[in-house]
Amino acid sequence: MIDYSRIGLKAGLEIHQQLNTRKLFCNCPSEIREDSPDFFVKRVLRASAGESGTIDVAAFEESKKGKYFIYQYYNDTTCLVELDEEPPHDINSEALNIVLQLAHMMNCDIVDQVHVMRKTVVDGSNTSGFQRTALIARNGFIEVESEGKLKTIKIDTLCLEEDAARIISRNDDHDVYRLDRLGIPLIEIATGPDMNTPQEVKDTAAFIGMMLRSTGKVKRGLGTIRQDVNVSIDNGARVEIKGVQDLKIIDKVVELEAIRQLNLIKLRDEIILRLKGEELKNIISSEIFDLTEYFSETSSSLIRKNLDLGLRVYGKYYKKFKGFFGFEINPNRRFGSELSDRIKIFGINGLIHSDENLDKYKISGEIKNIYSDLGLNNEDSIILIMTRKEKSIMAFQKIDETITNFYSFGLSKEVRNAKDDGTSNFLRVMPGSSRMYPETDVKKIIPDIKGFELPELIKDKILRFEKEYSLPKQVAKEVVLEDKFEFYVKKYPQVKPVTIADVLVSSPKEVKTRFNLDIDVDSEKFSNLIEEILLRLNNGELAKEAVIEIMVEYAKGLSIDFSKYKTSEEELIKYIVELISKNPNLKIAAIMGEVMKKYRGKYPGSRIMELVKKYKGE
Repeated sequence: MIDYSRIGLKAGLEIHQQLNTRKLFCNCPSEIREDSPDFFVKRVLRASAGESGTIDVAAFEESKKGKYFIYQYYNDTTCLVELDEEPPHDINSEALNIVLQLAHMMNCDIVDQVHVMRKTVVDGSNTSGFQRTALIARNGFIEVESEGKLKTIKIDTLCLEEDAARIISRNDDHDVYRLDRLGIPLIEIATGPDMNTPQEVKDTAAFIGMMLRSTGKVKRGLGTIRQDVNVSIDNGARVEIKGVQDLKIIDKVVELEAIRQLNLIKLRDEIILRLKGEELKNIISSEIFDLTEYFSETSSSLIRKNLDLGLRVYGKYYKKFKGFFGFEINPNRRFGSELSDRIKIFGINGLIHSDENLDKYKISGEIKNIYSDLGLNNEDSIILIMTRKEKSIMAFQKIDETITNFYSFGLSKEVRNAKDDGTSNFLRVMPGSSRMYPETDVKKIIPDIKGFELPELIKDKILRFEKEYSLPKQVAKEVVLEDKFEFYVKKYPQVKPVTIADVLVSSPKEVKTRFNLDIDVDSEKFSNLIEEILLRLNNGELAKEAVIEIMVEYAKGLSIDFSKYKTSEEELIKYIVELISKNPNLKIAAIMGEVMKKYRGKYPGSRIMELVKKYKGE
C-alpha cells in the first residue's frame, strides 16, 4: 500500500468536453460520420515560431517524423474552414455562453476580453498546423467530497477550443484523418495540482463531469469527454497522461504513474551506485555497429522478416548496464520499453535489448558471438535496432540522450498516452509556451456576464427526485439525465413517476439483460413508442406489466398491436367470478396466479388483486 503523503503525490486534471452545438468557427453540424468521405486532401505541415519567436520543442520533435497527411472531407457536413481554405467565422455564441455559465458555477473570474490564440500542433490533427483556443475564465474553485472529507480544488482556467480531426489510420510515412470532428467546440477545464490521492482524482473528475452534464449542453458517449491527468511525486517530474476516457480507471492511472516514477527513481539510484560517478562517455559505446552479418543465417523469424525488407541490424553496447534495460517500472513495462517508445517517432517498430529473454527471439547464439567479438562481459548490455543507417543514427542519438539526461538530471517532464490497462507510454516531450501566438482572423469578444440562470446540479436534482417523486435513489440517479422525465410527469399525471422512470430507463435495460436484445433509446422511433405507451397507461388502456413484452416485440422489429393488451373490467370480473365459483377452495394466491396467466399485461396487477379479494369475500 502506497503512502501518498510520504511520496508527495500531486495531481491535477485537464478535462476536455465536447459541447452539443454546431462547430466553433463555422456553421457545420457537430456530426461524426462513418460513411465513405466525398474526397481527400493531402497536406504537409511545418512547425512555425510562436509569439516568443522560437519554435516549440514538442512541435520541433514532431516535425522530425517527416510525415504527410491525408484528410477525409464531406461535402455536406464539413466546409472550407476545416480545410483551412477559408478564414474562421465568428466564435459560436452558444458555445461561449455555455462556458460562461460553467464559469459562474465554478466561482471563476471571467476575463474582460476573449482573445482567440493559436496553439502550434503539427501532428496532423489540425489542417492549419495549429489549434484555436480562447481563455474564458480563471481563478475559480469547486468543493469536492472525497474519502469522507470536503476538499477545495482550484480551477486554474476555463478555455473554449476546437476539437482535433479524428485519426483513421497511422502509417510509416503518412497518417489519415477525418475532418468530421475537427472544429467541434470543446470546453477545457484545468484544475490546480490539489489532489493528493488517486481517489481524490477520481472523485474530482466525477464531480466535474456531473457539473458539465448539469448544463444540459454537452455531448454524451464514448470519445465526447477526455481526461488528461498531471501527476508528480517528490524527486520525480510532472507528467501529463493524455486520453483517459474511462472514469473507472482514472485512479489506477494515477497509482501506476506514481509507481512508475518511484521505480525510475530507484533505478537511477542503482545506476549511480553501480557507475560510481563514472562518465557515461566511458559507458556508452561511441560507435554504432552494423551487426547484420551475425544474423545472415538466423532462425529468428522477426529478424529474418526485417532483413527481407532490406533493413539492417544495428547495435550499441552499454558497459556495466546489465539488468537496467530489463528493470520493471510498471506491469509489463520495463526501462527498455521507455527507450523503445522514444524511437518510434522515427518509424522504428522498437528495439531488442540483452536483458530480454533472447531465446524468445531465437538469437542467443548470435548475441553470444557479438559479445565475444566486441569484448563484452556479463555485466554489459547491448541494444539492437532493425532499420536503415540514417534512422539508426537518429534512434541511438535519442536513446543515448534519454539515458544521459536520466542519469544526470533525473526524470523528465513529458506527455504520455494512457492505455486501457492503466499504464502509459511515452508520447512526446512536454510542450512550452512558445507554441502559442495570436489568432488574427477572429475578432476579440467582450463577454456578457450578466443575467445567467445557473442550472440545477445533478446531485441536487437526484435528491429532489427522491423527495418530490418518491423515487428510489438508484432510479433517481438513472432517470436524472433523461431530459423528458419531468415533462412526461406533467403530461401524464395518471401515471406514477416511478412507472415513467421504469419505462424510460429500467425497461430497456431489462430487455437487454433478460432477452439479449438491444434498443436504440436515442432514436426518434423509440421516443414515439414511449409516448404511445405512456399515453395508454395514462388513459387506463394499458397495464404497466405489458411494457416489457411490448419493448421485446419492438426490439425484434415486430409491429406493435396494442389492442391485444387491452381488456375491459367487466370481462375481467366475469372471469374471476367464474374461476372462484368453479374452484371455491382455491386460496387467493392460487386464484391470482390463474388470473395473471390470462390477463398479465392487459390489466394492472394491483387492480386484479383488489377484484380477487372482493369476489372471494376477503
